[in-house]
Amino acid sequence: MYSQTDLDAVEPRDLEGEAPTLLPVGLELQPEQLRPSVWHYEKGEENAYHRQEQQEELYVVLEGTVDVTIERGDDRDVVELTKHDFLVVPPESWRQLRAVEESRILAIGAPNVDDDGILEDEAE
Repeated sequence: MYSQTDLDAVEPRDLEGEAPTLLPVGLELQPEQLRPSVWHYEKGEENAYHRQEQQEELYVVLEGTVDVTIERGDDRDVVELTKHDFLVVPPESWRQLRAVEESRILAIGAPNVDDDGILEDEAE
């Protein structure tokens, strides 16, 4: 019927090669159509430069400030997001988040597929 969790009850996961800490909300909630996660960044931390195979991603800044680099073709932008800002990035756009200060980001990918992130050195 529905699922519910509290962020404080979610066990953090350290991912090899990733600086931010992952709080896998989706593992607790088991949604069918979307893949939610919360990322905790210390000041200066950044995630891997990547794009998605299928997932459109929604980012919501819960706390702090992050710079998001977004590239598609010859277009490159750096967008600053602060608390309560929202950003949607299509799957084919390359992106990287860097924390200007300690930050928490809610990231929701859809459709809910296994991690379909593609790193730059894995791209064709």
